[in-house]
Amino acid sequence: MRSLFVFALLMMGAALPLANFATAQETEMQPPEPLTIDFETQGCGRLKREAYYRTEYQFVNICRGEAGFLMVVTDNDGLRREVIPIERQMPSSNGLRLTGTSDRNIRYTIDNTTLTILFPGQKPYQEKVIKASLPQFATKPVSQPPQTATVTGTVTYRQRIALPPNAVVKVRLQDVSRADAPAILLDEQTIPTNGKQVPFPFTLNYNPSQIKPNHSYAVSAQIFIDGKLRWTSTTRNAVITNGNPTNNVTVMVNQVRAGN
Repeated sequence: MRSLFVFALLMMGAALPLANFATAQETEMQPPEPLTIDFETQGCGRLKREAYYRTEYQFVNICRGEAGFLMVVTDNDGLRREVIPIERQMPSSNGLRLTGTSDRNIRYTIDNTTLTILFPGQKPYQEKVIKASLPQFATKPVSQPPQTATVTGTVTYRQRIALPPNAVVKVRLQDVSRADAPAILLDEQTIPTNGKQVPFPFTLNYNPSQIKPNHSYAVSAQIFIDGKLRWTSTTRNAVITNGNPTNNVTVMVNQVRAGN
């Protein structure tokens, strides 16, 4: 009897590590904690949400970013998240169709009925939209926030002549493509000198979407004293297109002859 009792104890000791291993393995295989983010209301984080779609396996939020609209796609376990700039808004019979391409070159397209995901070199994969929130967004294109770019530089002259405190500098960015028509003004900056001397820095804004590659753009400058033109640029300072700069542009002005 004693030998049987000792044998039983030895068998229990041998089984104990296996039991601990099984318990550890079961712990590792436990499903992840439930998602704590409500993607229907919080999927855009601090950005403004414009629309929300729920597909079979994805949460899709349309968010308004600083440079345009974003498509934020998160899978239903919350482990994969893509932020895709929206490149195109096209009306369709199923509501507004939104398209964008991720950093991994994966193309996403969504409307009120279908999410299409196109991986490079593969056939399109589609999921059914089972819920669409804020449908007013998905019925007509929403204007993108205006894009802004700048031309920066300085206005100066070579002569060692001090300007009076009431001198005013005016700088213009213009479309000068047509020689037989007035230049088109894109932006203008007025700079009170307040006793300062050349060079005077300037910043002119423009919308890149309005720039035409085959057009010519230039910056001009004038200096006024007591409301009268005393200095002006006499050469074309080409910018933006045809390989011309947008930064560190130097605009040289020359004195206007007395009596003009």
